[in-house]
Amino acid sequence: MSILTRLTHRTAVRLFDERQYVTRLPGNSPDRRPAIYLTFDDGPHPDRTCRILDQFAEAGGHGTFFVIGRRVRRYPSVVRRILKEGHSVGCHTWRHWSVRKLSADAYVKDVRRSRDEIQQATGQQIDLFRPPYGELMPRSLLKLIGEGFRVIHWTHDTRDFRLPSVRELESRFQQRPLEDGDIVLMHDDRCVTSYGLGDCLRVWGTAAHFQPVPMNEFDSSPVQASSPEVSPAPRGAPVLAACGDTNSWRSP
Repeated sequence: MSILTRLTHRTAVRLFDERQYVTRLPGNSPDRRPAIYLTFDDGPHPDRTCRILDQFAEAGGHGTFFVIGRRVRRYPSVVRRILKEGHSVGCHTWRHWSVRKLSADAYVKDVRRSRDEIQQATGQQIDLFRPPYGELMPRSLLKLIGEGFRVIHWTHDTRDFRLPSVRELESRFQQRPLEDGDIVLMHDDRCVTSYGLGDCLRVWGTAAHFQPVPMNEFDSSPVQASSPEVSPAPRGAPVLAACGDTNSWRSP
């Protein structure tokens, strides 16, 4: 992450409403258990995303999927299934390019294209957005907020794209235990995550008593597309060698 991106992030935390630029979410799930927000980037994947949905259905809980527009075009039925089963969907650009490779106008156009594809595939309005690599520049950020997008970051990065086994994924949470209101970054096009999520869900549910909830649970009221007002900063298994190629967003 570049120095300018870090400065943009620090300034945005202080400048924007906490519903417009989200770095952490309220705890307390609907059943009063500690809430965690499990988020998945870079899908939809025709097999791995569906495997993750199957594990949610078996173990309980819901998540939020930040999908890439060109993959939504290829697999619209997967995105419809995500929403049908009670999960949330957000935008993750059209082709996963870094904000540093495009002008602000071109970047926002790319985001709009992805949002429009999601809305065409599902018939639902989408305002959640996660920037690839967590990177945003001042002008692109202002434009996105001005158009009513909610920019979502994370508190806990599993770095699952580097993990060779389910056991490694589980250990990421042992190294840094989750807290009420944490936003967890994972990727639903990753083999390890698609096989290991179910075990993690069962551990959280029985040992830590967490309830994974979708982003739409924390606040369903619309965010007005307006100039920001200054506000205080919020406080607040085996190796899966057989999985083969990750078939990530780099594929067409």
